Amino acid sequence: MLSLIVNELKIQNNSLKDPIFIICVYLSLLIVFPISIGTNSSLLKEFSPAIIWVCALITFIASIEKFFSIEASEGILEQLVISRFPLYLIILVKVFCYWVSVGLPLIIIFPVIALFLEININVIGTICLSLIIGTISFSFVGILGAGLVLGAKKSNYIVMLLIIPLTIPILIFGISTTNFALNDLPTEATIYFQCMALSFLIAVVPVITSKAIKIYVE
Repeated sequence: MLSLIVNELKIQNNSLKDPIFIICVYLSLLIVFPISIGTNSSLLKEFSPAIIWVCALITFIASIEKFFSIEASEGILEQLVISRFPLYLIILVKVFCYWVSVGLPLIIIFPVIALFLEININVIGTICLSLIIGTISFSFVGILGAGLVLGAKKSNYIVMLLIIPLTIPILIFGISTTNFALNDLPTEATIYFQCMALSFLIAVVPVITSKAIKIYVE
């Protein structure tokens, strides 16, 4: 199992350029929005929850083509199907490794971004927790979309059409948690909703994606 995780991390991060590219995309998007809003701090505070989450979603969409791209071109998917590990477990490993490659860098740099967006340091922990849950959910939705369009032409466009509607509940709960935290309101309810959505994805996505991979291989 450890060798599977290490191999998957190598696939997701062919070089140091990949995480650096992801961080640069996220930072660029976050810099553009405040500049377009201007120096009005109250307006920036009002829009910062949506800015944080929409930029995170765009970053995940920008790197979604990594899912199954190498495996499909090199015939590795067939080996995964007949592997000694259950396919749903391999899917969970791929989601975890994808989140480590894309989501974890965003979480690490968020405290710096929070200072740029003039976010109170006392709520950074709550927002980071919400982002961890939300970005893991983005990873599950992304791998689901990538699995469903295996073998399709112009799959990147189809993936976007599939996953964007599925991310709307994640965005709603995440933005609500961030907004409540910024306004010193209780965030437990929205975090519970985020956890509920993530639990549903953990239960459903590996099963559907495994079936999609088997259909593609057959």
